[in-house]
Amino acid sequence: MYRPKLAQVVVVLLLLAVLSTAALIHLIWQRAASENIDEIVASLDAQTAGSVRNDLTSTLALVSSTAEIVRSIFFQGAISAGDEVKREFLFLSLLREQPAIAWIGFGFPDGRFFGSHATADGRIEMVEIGAAEPGEPRPLRRDLYRPIPGDIFFERRIKAESAYVALGTPWYRLGRDGNGPVWTVTDVLANGFEPSIVLSKRVDKFGEFAGVVMVAVSLGRLSQALEALNIPVGSKAFVLDARGRVLATSQPSDGVMAAHFSDFPASDTVAAAAAEAVALNGGGAFRVVTQSAALGRVFVSSSRLPFENWRLVTATPRSTFAGGIDENIRRIAIVVLALAALAAMTAVLCANFLFARPLARLAAQLRAVERFALENVRHHPTFLAELNDFSQALKRMSVGLSAFARYMPLDVVRPLVEGSIEPKPGGELCEITVLFADLPGFTALTERLGPGVEPHLTRFLTIAVAAVHAEGGTVDKFIGDAVMAIWNAPGRQADHAARACRAASAIRDAMHAQPPVSAEHDEVRVRIGVNSGTALIGNIGSSERLSYTAIGDTVNLASRLVGVAKEHGVEIVLSDATVEASGAKSRTRPLGLATVRGKTEPVGVYTVDRLDAVSKGGGNGIDDDDGDDARLLAAQAFRR
Repeated sequence: MYRPKLAQVVVVLLLLAVLSTAALIHLIWQRAASENIDEIVASLDAQTAGSVRNDLTSTLALVSSTAEIVRSIFFQGAISAGDEVKREFLFLSLLREQPAIAWIGFGFPDGRFFGSHATADGRIEMVEIGAAEPGEPRPLRRDLYRPIPGDIFFERRIKAESAYVALGTPWYRLGRDGNGPVWTVTDVLANGFEPSIVLSKRVDKFGEFAGVVMVAVSLGRLSQALEALNIPVGSKAFVLDARGRVLATSQPSDGVMAAHFSDFPASDTVAAAAAEAVALNGGGAFRVVTQSAALGRVFVSSSRLPFENWRLVTATPRSTFAGGIDENIRRIAIVVLALAALAAMTAVLCANFLFARPLARLAAQLRAVERFALENVRHHPTFLAELNDFSQALKRMSVGLSAFARYMPLDVVRPLVEGSIEPKPGGELCEITVLFADLPGFTALTERLGPGVEPHLTRFLTIAVAAVHAEGGTVDKFIGDAVMAIWNAPGRQADHAARACRAASAIRDAMHAQPPVSAEHDEVRVRIGVNSGTALIGNIGSSERLSYTAIGDTVNLASRLVGVAKEHGVEIVLSDATVEASGAKSRTRPLGLATVRGKTEPVGVYTVDRLDAVSKGGGNGIDDDDGDDARLLAAQAFRR
């Protein structure tokens, strides 16, 4: 349930009186100013659509006339299609004079092709693809020219091979079989992928078929031609073919040409409005007004073009023409709102300073306590005595909780504070990995050093806790000089066995990096047992006192493995269950079977040697020649 803030209530009550009067005045002005806007916008939209249609029709008619010029010249024999120099000059001249045209080409009956192509970087290339035997690649010649004022400059010639066959293209086949100009849409031309609309015409000479002339307009260039037209800012024009495909648009979204209305990004709200109008009104001519959530009212018109049932669709937001009027209305509203804001400013400042900000800080402090981020809790003095006392009490509570956290694992304390764990006896069976680690010879060391043993114990426990926490484990308890840690509880960890093994190696390596407690404890500085299996996890104890811990045979075996480590003279002992769960059995050293008190069957045990250990071969089946490498792998078996 939503509950408003105190500052919001104070401000709203004051603003209601001011805004009710201001809103009435604003509505009167808005209705008077907007009464005839829709009629004016509709008239201007019709004029824009007509202008764009005429300009686009002229562009496509120019393509048609260019194709007819080439066809007539070849038909009348003024220039022979086989005359390389003259046809190159003809195509080059026509292409330079028609910036909208991308290709002027000619396909021969024997499969040869010659064309002039305007590239995207402003150059012109003459492309000739020769004849070839069936199944063989065709020879390709490309002459590159760079236009200069009044002339062109030849740059270079490229010879290669081409798989392009004009005989199999739609523009060639339809032009050859047709009796007049044929428009087609194609993706691939002689120079590769280049979506274009192609006008092709059959050429006959002396009553015999001589080839097909083609003139292509790149869809990208057609969009640029639409963009260059006098279209109002914010409006868009689209050219659609008979199947509803988008051939061109006056403003491609993100510079990418879409093939269908559905391809436009959702952020293109003008295209979305046009698509909705086309879907509702079909493929005929229409002029409708559609409602857009982002643009408001949008005027969409559709008119036919005299080319293959193409049509022009324009979408003009009402704001394009009515922006000035709407802006004046908004200015009036801004003035009214400014007066209302001035009247409410004092209330806002007072409510924010006295109530909102102090309460927000206190709420943030309470959330920090909920997350048990107690280091972020601070006392913030406030003007009001009650809120100031509340902040001081919250700080005192955080100090108490911080001390409480040192006696329990934080992974358990946080859910208790958040309320997600109910503090009552109970638990569940769970797969876990348990680690026990203690200092060898601690009893004798205590007898010898007395209270002086405390720094050595603190150093060991600090190293062990840091290693366990680094691997996401939970320190369950301290048992004299021993540490018990668990993984996969209370949070779940798929690789809990490997984490425990890495923590064991880290404890051992860290202890060897410290000065030895005594000379007799230099070789073996820690003993660690690790076991994996099912245990009872939860709040264990009485109704008056609880301890979040793990109990069961899995825990007992992990504790017994510390003694096994002492028997074998090693520092780390892993049970076969842990080695199997960690997936690194081949990179550990087996110690054989160990008889453990409380277990009727012997337990397979393993160890992980230190990085600087030197293999002597023998009992573990590792030869002297490759022993060093094997020991290195064993030491790194569980590392990330």
